[in-house]
Amino acid sequence: MRIGHMIVSALIHGLIYGAIFKVFRLFRHMPLGEVLAVTAGGIGTLWLLSLLFRPRRRR
Repeated sequence: MRIGHMIVSALIHGLIYGAIFKVFRLFRHMPLGEVLAVTAGGIGTLWLLSLLFRPRRRR
């Protein structure tokens, strides 16, 4: 089971790193302000999605 998890994890990480490097190629010709705005928007989107899928506390 552990070797299967390791293989799947390696594949997923490879896909993520490939996507990140493709994004860096897109950012190469963009001004710094636009890169910062896109990066902040992406981080904000991930943060909001994490809030949506967080288990809610019962009061």
